[in-house]
Amino acid sequence: MNQVGISTIWISKSNISTSRSQYRPPYLSHMNNQFAYPPATDGKPFRLSMGLRELDPANWIEGGSDLVGQLTDRSKILIENRNQVVQIQPGHNVAIDYFVSKIVENLAKFHPQYKVSDSKITHLESKTTIDLAEDNQLVQLSRVIAEDLCLLQFKDSAWHLVAAVVIFPSRWNLLEKIGKNLDQIHTPVPGYSQVLQPFMTDTFNKIKPDRPVWRKNWSLHETSLLHEPVYKSSPASVENYWWRTERQTLTASENGKYILFTIRNRSEPFKWIKSDPVAAEQFAMTLATLSPEMLQYKHLVEKREEFISYLTEPSK
Repeated sequence: MNQVGISTIWISKSNISTSRSQYRPPYLSHMNNQFAYPPATDGKPFRLSMGLRELDPANWIEGGSDLVGQLTDRSKILIENRNQVVQIQPGHNVAIDYFVSKIVENLAKFHPQYKVSDSKITHLESKTTIDLAEDNQLVQLSRVIAEDLCLLQFKDSAWHLVAAVVIFPSRWNLLEKIGKNLDQIHTPVPGYSQVLQPFMTDTFNKIKPDRPVWRKNWSLHETSLLHEPVYKSSPASVENYWWRTERQTLTASENGKYILFTIRNRSEPFKWIKSDPVAAEQFAMTLATLSPEMLQYKHLVEKREEFISYLTEPSK
């Protein structure tokens, strides 16, 4: 998600890509100064795009070198600011139980760094243990994985956000979005009504239980802070900005009435891009194409030219 809700993403007339080779597990990115999901390096103009890819179930939940630290932060924020990050409307327990059980099965099958015993789940490296029976299952699960979890329900011919644990929002407020449909959530997005809205519902309707999908999203932030429900200006030089990414997945329930939308957030030093001058120059070309409205939306109006200069000048 980015600034206003369930991401500024959805537009593509193309079919979902079935290529799983595009996925690269980001296990060691922080250890070798490589982005888990790097900036675009094709130099193409910026555009809102769906970019959905078929999801390998083994990659539904992501680990990574930042996981232990994120789990610590997530538990702390849940204790200190639960009402801000947890919103669950009544009447959806069956759907929540369904998706939680699917994730627990996935952890047991594909992730040896987790131990599952009845209702208890332990992340071995961090020694974090939760009991699904002690609280709402969606909340408990969010303590032991890095993914934020959003439950969407199809009703009144639209997809509505009916339950969510969003501990690391990227400049959007869950309290303002819960209960709204996708069109209402994305109203502030520049160009949404003309470009994205016509395809949103149909695209979500086509997601099948046995064919989950994933995509990625990016923004540039002044700090590495992941919990940012509202934008707060924090002056920083461009070389000290942070590359904020969201790796998002969508999985449908068996009856097709619900979709679980997950967001795996990362914040990495933007200056890593300078290690590849060609990539830096290509991304500068993309930044140069952002419209005034999109620059305002991404809080880059005053910084775009500085970014372009930084990306195109030779490294010292």
